[in-house]
Amino acid sequence: MKKCLKILLCTFVVVLSVFAMFRINTNAKTADNNGINTIKEEIKKPKQVQKEKQVQREKPAVVKTSTVRNSVPKNTPAPKTNTVRYGTFGRLYVRGYSVALYDYNVNTSSSSSLQTIVNNQDSAAYYINKGKLIIADHYYQGFSVLTNLGEESTAYIKFKDGSIIRYRLIKKARGVNTGPDLVDTNGNSFFNMRSDIIMYTCYGDGIMATLWVLS
Repeated sequence: MKKCLKILLCTFVVVLSVFAMFRINTNAKTADNNGINTIKEEIKKPKQVQKEKQVQREKPAVVKTSTVRNSVPKNTPAPKTNTVRYGTFGRLYVRGYSVALYDYNVNTSSSSSLQTIVNNQDSAAYYINKGKLIIADHYYQGFSVLTNLGEESTAYIKFKDGSIIRYRLIKKARGVNTGPDLVDTNGNSFFNMRSDIIMYTCYGDGIMATLWVLS
């Protein structure tokens, strides 16, 4: 009987020993697995942090354009400058022809010649001779308009202050500029004919003279 109990006791001790060794191995493996997993997680974390930082760097910055658009000035047209030039005696308008008038009296001394005034672009000579107001300019500079006018045509002189003097054509005839006088083909002086203003230009071998009265 004692021998059987002794055998049972030894068997029980062996079983306990085997069970204890099994538990120790299992716990060790679990601990090792947990440690490996922890290491794996620690390894993954830097890569994830680097990836997140890379995503932040690659993310484009959002720029608001509304303030930029508001700061850009609108393309407003430049104010038009007044290019109309008035001479010392205003500006003459005859049909489609327009020219600045510069006064010169042939009966008085002057620092500028009558020919110089006529030769300049956008410049017609205005002077008084024998009580008549005379306007002269070159045919090729636009005064050729006189040759195409019919009686009752109108013209006007405009001044800087906006005032206007209007004229009406009553006579047109060919003639000659003798220097001191303007005469028709019969030798009659245009200065002795009814008019308030005489406009003339070179025409062929002579001149084309037009006589105007206030309208």
